[in-house]
Amino acid sequence: MVSLENQFEYWDSVASSKTFTHPLNFDRFHSLVSKTAHILDFGCGYGRTCDELYRKGFQNITGVDSSQKMIERGRREYPYLSLKTWKDSHLPYDSEAFDAVILFAVLTCIPTDIGQRSLINEIHRVLLPEGIIYISDYWIQNDERNRSRYKAFQDKYGTYGVFELPEGTIVRHHGKEWISSLFVDFKKLNLFDMEMVTMNGNISSGFQYIGRKKG
Repeated sequence: MVSLENQFEYWDSVASSKTFTHPLNFDRFHSLVSKTAHILDFGCGYGRTCDELYRKGFQNITGVDSSQKMIERGRREYPYLSLKTWKDSHLPYDSEAFDAVILFAVLTCIPTDIGQRSLINEIHRVLLPEGIIYISDYWIQNDERNRSRYKAFQDKYGTYGVFELPEGTIVRHHGKEWISSLFVDFKKLNLFDMEMVTMNGNISSGFQYIGRKKG
């Protein structure tokens, strides 16, 4: 991926200071995915969600992230997890290798349409037929602070909802039509709204989507 779609330098720089909080809905997930299933947590950061699944009894969990520093932190905090650094857009796994893939606050870190579609196509490839994708991310917000920064950066990036954070990264919030089009190759099982706490401690409107790969 180009640097706009893989901002690992930024994530390396904040690996020791950021705390991620997107909630895992265990009951919904476990109703669709067995504890012996092979699960990929793409953009796992320091492995927080992998650890939560591990503690719930899931046995075959792999986490990958483009930030070497995030992975190093995860290996220190959770030495029993399988956490790997991977920066290429093509995942180092065979097609149909996983029963489920998790993407928590990953789309927000990939601001371009091309980058997001490329990622979802690759996730589709590594999922088994009828495999599960579990997304947690942010809707476009309606408050004045967010509307102002969407407008300020719309011309620069060509998409309403993309903006720069003062600390040095570019992120994206999402419209419902875009999310619907992004997952056209999946059958929607759940799409529910919820409040999220961002990595900077702000409350934002978010969503969680669970889909099944179409056979």
